[in-house]
Amino acid sequence: MRVTKLAVSLTAIIAFVLPFSVSADNHEEEERKPLTEVWFMVPKQGKEAEFEEALQAHLAYRAETGEARSWMGYRVALGHNIAPIMLRHCCFDWSERYQWVDAEGSEERGAHFAENVHPLVDHYHHYMERTDYENSHWPNDGSASGPYFGVTTWKLKMNAGPGPNEARNKISQAALEAGWGDQGNYWLWISRIGGEPTMMIVNSFENYADMAPPETTFYDFMSDTMGKEELDELFREFGSAFASADYTIWMYDEDLSTPGEDD
Repeated sequence: MRVTKLAVSLTAIIAFVLPFSVSADNHEEEERKPLTEVWFMVPKQGKEAEFEEALQAHLAYRAETGEARSWMGYRVALGHNIAPIMLRHCCFDWSERYQWVDAEGSEERGAHFAENVHPLVDHYHHYMERTDYENSHWPNDGSASGPYFGVTTWKLKMNAGPGPNEARNKISQAALEAGWGDQGNYWLWISRIGGEPTMMIVNSFENYADMAPPETTFYDFMSDTMGKEELDELFREFGSAFASADYTIWMYDEDLSTPGEDD
């Protein structure tokens, strides 16, 4: 999931979170395992089609050889840099990650990738991501299954302190308690492990028409709930943590995925 540098506030981003038809149970969300493994691959210029063909063949090879993991593939539909392909595996905890490396870290699969795909890749990024289900409202029934996903990525300032994160949590909990999620609005908070300190919020779209802002914005809804003065102060505290904000729309690509239940 990235891209154009915008001075985006939490108000503007939550306003993008659109209504969906089915509510999720908070207890179900809290029980989900928090980690996702993420690979970004940027193909060499002029080799994009060859890279995708090779990657499809490699993913098929991984499935045929019995890899327990499934991988979800995404491409950029709208953003500053449209070259990257993203592969994601969700959801697990640290002990399961260790067990998978120990049992599934097949040298043959690595060799197959190195021979067939790696020569076509310009560069990679490899991260873990931690999902904060406690402060999110995201269905566990596939309702928010895209195929388009809007992702706002904030880069954190050094030594930002705990205040901005506490403000984010307070706003999110107030939204949950006030019923913003019960009205069919969904949002997902993610933090990145590895690379620059990064926070993300995700929302799901069925199509481009789905991307229009809702009639009642999050700011108006929460102003009535909390009061404008308190809400503005929380927004200011949250926004003080970030050096930049980028927005990218990613599209799920079944051809660049392996079978299985994933995120």
